[in-house]
Amino acid sequence: MKRPAAHVQRTEAGDIPFKLSHALPWLQDYAFDVWSNAGRDPNGGFFERLDLSGQPTADARRVRVQARQIFCFAQAGDLGWQGDWQTQVNHGLDYIARHGLDDRGYLRGLIDVDGRPVETPPDLYDQAFYLLALAHSYRVTGAPKYRRLALDLLQNLRRDFSHPLGGFLDTPVNRDRLRANPHMHLLEAALAWVEISDADAWRELATEIAELCQNRLIDRRIGALLEYFNADWSPIDVGSLAYIEPGHQFEWCWLLTRYEALVGEVDASVYRTLFEIGEQHGVCPQRGVAIDELRRDLTWKQGQARLWPQTERLKAAVALAQMSTGADRNIHLAQAREAVAGLGLYFTGVPKGLWRDKLLQDGSFVDEPVPASSFYHIVHAIAELSRSDLDVARQGTEAKAPLKLVEPAFR
Repeated sequence: MKRPAAHVQRTEAGDIPFKLSHALPWLQDYAFDVWSNAGRDPNGGFFERLDLSGQPTADARRVRVQARQIFCFAQAGDLGWQGDWQTQVNHGLDYIARHGLDDRGYLRGLIDVDGRPVETPPDLYDQAFYLLALAHSYRVTGAPKYRRLALDLLQNLRRDFSHPLGGFLDTPVNRDRLRANPHMHLLEAALAWVEISDADAWRELATEIAELCQNRLIDRRIGALLEYFNADWSPIDVGSLAYIEPGHQFEWCWLLTRYEALVGEVDASVYRTLFEIGEQHGVCPQRGVAIDELRRDLTWKQGQARLWPQTERLKAAVALAQMSTGADRNIHLAQAREAVAGLGLYFTGVPKGLWRDKLLQDGSFVDEPVPASSFYHIVHAIAELSRSDLDVARQGTEAKAPLKLVEPAFR
């Protein structure tokens, strides 16, 4: 039986339903409605993808996406959505409690199409998103059980995942290869807990990862954040894993500024260099979007540009603008406007509340269903923008931006 999709409204190609100042209403009036209705499985949890008519597709479910949707609906309450965001949060938490945890309390990786869990070793990346979901569930409900679950999970991670040279393993059974990305989201979760909890464990975790980033994850010769490492934390310099992601330069920049605001001092040159690398080497001037991958020499590896790097570019530009004054502030404001304009491309010609994910180098989009996983990035970026004290839509006069300005608009 097909689910009704009357709440999905079509946006014709070329139509511009809202500009920057309407980003928050887009969430409140369309996106939260779409994903709490068409995106919600009445039998439990949230669907992995929707097609462009607003119908769910038959896909296995990554359990971390369930955690991401919990985060989104916890944010919905903060952002003024009038829908029943509490029900959505509890819906996701109940699904994870019933289906998404293994017998040690770790978040599972995948639930198959038939509803059976795929048994694989727990992955650090997945656990980071469970910690993030628990943080925001505790923040909006105040239920002590979420605090206890998070502290128990952190204790288990330190027991099973800790690396002797600092940081954490990908999985307890894979000790040959290490990744930066799970640590990035673990830092995000730790900072979310620092904001709402006085437990020293979260400040200690955040500091450990911030120091790991500066001492191990960044190539000091070029200032870029690397992705893959050998078992001794030496970078993987050759082969298919030797690349740099512009989106992660932006995301780590944002996280380090957040760490500085909540926990302790960071060398500002580190996160500003990350941002500059993303802007100068990772943004396509023709399309105005951040691409997916660079080679280690900072040349393009490929020109595809997914949606999520655009949201991280926006978050980082907003954070730096808030920290800056005068000419620098106006430059970062202009960069934020550029990021919004790039992000707006992904909303062209699709139903309101949905998006495209992969923009190719020729300017076309991959024709595919809409991934729920992107909602976390979109909500996060619009939330950061809405909570800032910046008038991003207004052109500053003190400095000329280094990038060509375009009209900021979600299409």
